[in-house]
Amino acid sequence: MFSKEEAKEIRQLFWHKLENRTRRLPGRKGKKIKWIFDDTNIKGLDLRFDIDRQRAIVALEINHRNEEKRLKLYEKLEACKSIFETAFGGELQWTYLYTKTEGLEVCRVYEQIPADLYQQEQWPETMKFMIDRMIRLEKAFLEVKDFLMHDELGE
Repeated sequence: MFSKEEAKEIRQLFWHKLENRTRRLPGRKGKKIKWIFDDTNIKGLDLRFDIDRQRAIVALEINHRNEEKRLKLYEKLEACKSIFETAFGGELQWTYLYTKTEGLEVCRVYEQIPADLYQQEQWPETMKFMIDRMIRLEKAFLEVKDFLMHDELGE
């Protein structure tokens, strides 16, 4: 088992290495990739990487504080599910109510694989999965972004 400090160092190393791998993507020429999840321009909607002791996840997460707005946005996204999954290039898991480890309830559309953050020998394959799926998830998001932004949400 790891101490809190060791666990923190491993997490930081993982995220640092993932960032460095994105600089080696074809066509990037060493430049840091600017992921869309840095700013989707839709309040309460983020694209996320997540990894723990059981799995690695790449997700579109709807985490608006207002539950009604969060659920309406999820329903809009679900209405264009076939367009979204076609642009993504495969089926995704759609969860209306996903409870994160800290207890926060969100809506999530995601793909995951078994992974363990603390098993460094898994990192190359895990990072390959995370980068590939985030690129595909961003592409799918861009297909439906305008539809999601036309809102009855009042944003």
